[in-house]
Amino acid sequence: MTDYTFYADGELVQLMAADDHTAFTEIYNRYWKRLYVLAYDRLRSRELAEDVVQDVFTGLWQRRNQSVIHSLPAYLATANRYAVFAQLSKTARVTTVEALPESLQAVTDETAQLHFLQRSMEQQLKQLPEKCRLVFNYSRNEGLSNREIAAELQISEKAVEKHITKALQRLRVQFRNYFHAIFLY
Repeated sequence: MTDYTFYADGELVQLMAADDHTAFTEIYNRYWKRLYVLAYDRLRSRELAEDVVQDVFTGLWQRRNQSVIHSLPAYLATANRYAVFAQLSKTARVTTVEALPESLQAVTDETAQLHFLQRSMEQQLKQLPEKCRLVFNYSRNEGLSNREIAAELQISEKAVEKHITKALQRLRVQFRNYFHAIFLY
C-alpha cells in the first residue's frame, strides 16, 4: 500500500481528480484541523465549524474533476471562507439581527460590508479594459504568477505587471474613502 503522506499537494490533487479516495483522505487529514480552527474562530460554534469543514471537503470531492487548483492551501482557505459566509448568511436568515449575540452581530456586519465591497470591486473591475481585467483575474482570483499569465496571454511579464498596477491603482483610488471609514469606525 502506498504511503500518501510523502506526496506533494499537487500530486494528491491530480490523484484525487482521477478518483483516488486515498489521496482525498490524505488531503482531508492534512487540512481539516486548519480549516476547522479558521471556521470556529469566526463562528464560535463547534457544530457550525464542523459543518463548514464538511461542506468544504464535500465540495472539493464533488468538483475534483472540474477545478483547476494551483495552490491547495489557498483553494481550501478560500472555499472555507465562503462556506463560513454562507453559514453566517443561513444563521442571519434564521435569527433576527437583534437576537444575535454581539460578537455574531459584528461578524454579520462584516459579512454585509464584505458583500458590498465585493460588489463594488466587481463593478470597478468591469470598467477596466478587457486585457487588464483578465490579467487581474488571473493574478488575484486564479493565483497565477506573472510568468504564467504572460505565457497564457502571450504578452511580456512587464505588460502583466503594468496591467496589475493599473487595476490596483484604480481600486485604491475608488476605495480610499471606504477604507478610511472602516478604520475610523
